[in-house]
Amino acid sequence: MITAKRSQIAAHNATNARTNCEAQGSADARRLAQLPADATFGGFARPAIDQKRHCRDVPATESPEGPFHMKLIWHADNLLEVDWVRDILSDVVEEECTDLDLTCYDDDCIHVVSSNWQPLPAYEDYFHECRARCRRLVLLHTSDEWFSGGYALYRHFDAVIRNFATGLTQHEGIWTIPEGYSNGTRTGQAVRPITERPYVWSFTGEIKASRADMADAFAGLQPNFMTSTASIYAGGGKKLSKPEFDSVLDNTIFSPCPMGNAILETWRLYESLELGCIPIVETRASLDYFTYLFGPHPIPSFRSWRAARCYAERALADKSSLREKQLQVLSWWTDKKRDVRNQVRRAVTGPSHHTALRAFGALARNRYPLLHEPLRLMELLRHQSSSSLMRRMKRPGGPLRRIARESLRSLRT
Repeated sequence: MITAKRSQIAAHNATNARTNCEAQGSADARRLAQLPADATFGGFARPAIDQKRHCRDVPATESPEGPFHMKLIWHADNLLEVDWVRDILSDVVEEECTDLDLTCYDDDCIHVVSSNWQPLPAYEDYFHECRARCRRLVLLHTSDEWFSGGYALYRHFDAVIRNFATGLTQHEGIWTIPEGYSNGTRTGQAVRPITERPYVWSFTGEIKASRADMADAFAGLQPNFMTSTASIYAGGGKKLSKPEFDSVLDNTIFSPCPMGNAILETWRLYESLELGCIPIVETRASLDYFTYLFGPHPIPSFRSWRAARCYAERALADKSSLREKQLQVLSWWTDKKRDVRNQVRRAVTGPSHHTALRAFGALARNRYPLLHEPLRLMELLRHQSSSSLMRRMKRPGGPLRRIARESLRSLRT
């Protein structure tokens, strides 16, 4: 058993953040230190798990609505979003259990599944039995950036929490939350004032799709830090360690966050927010994804990376406005994380939405892959720019191969 008092760690980190900020001796640092106490959170590194079923006790947290006692069950291992999940569930989770063999039928549980681990239909028999035995079931569905389907599984639950916003899962009883940062991201520490950062912009990652447009647009804007890693589907290239990557962000003013393998949302956005950068994101002609996900937000958003470059150049000429933008984004992100925790608490502890989720699961598009696949492709196309789509068509490996593989597998079942 591994125990940790989250409230003590969060308070300790908050105290250290304020002390470190004051030590900066600058007006910007003092203003950063005045952010709300819950702007900092203790991150937990996931312990190594040798056995297939391992429990971890976490003391319940008191809230104005009373204590919550839920069990978090991981049905996938080596997930990259563990730290983020623990962060947003810190108010409601009392115990954790990794159950790869699908043998845990405890009540009042939040079950974590990943579309990268195995497709949702693989869990059908298990959750059918859970529904028969348990009075309350909550699903946390991660890693569905491909909108892979199998959403009929949602009918077994009282509430579903998922990441990656899509109209395919917009329904009563389904809560969509941000993807969040990857494991090991530096959180809960003092944020470097924007005027003390040496890099105007930085990017490290595979140059593909719309990332090539970003790299071309921002080329020549100095000083910068840019490295290109090889594709995850091929060897070679240079890849920074997580501490090295965080250090780069800590020294960066603007962090361009172009689309990833399939959609516009990536971990880079949230890592940039945690490290105090000013992120820059993309929009599409038919999709303002981040407004759809967040609602109103202060993150600079552009249809083209040329326009983003012009914005960055103008902003750099006004240091006062630049400082204000950093503080605005930091304050918004602190409030947004608080909202996400409250949203998750309501989903987990509020009234059951089982009836609504049964109706959602019964929709023809969720029961018949032949109907889901064209809708899924249309949804993924909305995330593409014309240039990113052309690049993907010229290199029909990786993402396109995965979509084809999943589509064929779905149609055969």
